Amino acid sequence: MISRNPFAQAVLLLFSVAFFCSCEMEAKGRAAPDRAGSRSSDNAVPGYQEVKVEIREDGLAYLPGTEAPFTGDAVELHYDRTPPRLARRTPYVKGRRHGMMVSFTSGGKLREERTFDQGRPAFLVVYHGNGKKKYQFALNEKEVGEGPILRWYDNGVLWSEGQLDAEGRFHGEGKDYDRDGRLMGHYIKEHGKLKEIRFETPEMMAERLQQEAGKPSADVIEAEASGQSP
Repeated sequence: MISRNPFAQAVLLLFSVAFFCSCEMEAKGRAAPDRAGSRSSDNAVPGYQEVKVEIREDGLAYLPGTEAPFTGDAVELHYDRTPPRLARRTPYVKGRRHGMMVSFTSGGKLREERTFDQGRPAFLVVYHGNGKKKYQFALNEKEVGEGPILRWYDNGVLWSEGQLDAEGRFHGEGKDYDRDGRLMGHYIKEHGKLKEIRFETPEMMAERLQQEAGKPSADVIEAEASGQSP
């Protein structure tokens, strides 16, 4: 039985309005994450949305259908996971790559950092799966490694140090170390070819001869430095 007391009726009315608003807000709160997390046609995913750019005849990047050179982050995603994960993020300023481009494996681990300065390649750092540095070197105008190169084992110990020529080939003095940091080899190379051996352990000699019978491991690094690795 509803009370005829005006005060009681007013209290009941206010309670009903408050209850209705609370239920409506709760329903909206449950629905919002579903919309944000849905895999819609525009590739929207939680935290990331794919942003594609196109490089036009002037060499600058643009968003499709736009007239002004793009400023912002181009975003590529891995679609072999659910939800998709970030594959690469590339910063652009007025259509030119500027800043640090970062790439990740489909498992979410940092793969490499590639730095650009107003469109010019500057530096590359590649990482092991455990997050430690694998190798690093400066990049020339052709986006090829040139100058000093350092490589590390996955335990963080320096593996080798050397120099790269303008084609990404080992050139000049280089040294190799074991996983405990002991010197294993000291070489002089000339545009990728061994010119002089200043020191090497018997183990390094056996490894070198085995490599020379097939494809030297140095060629793999040189190919990576030249952007030709698979």
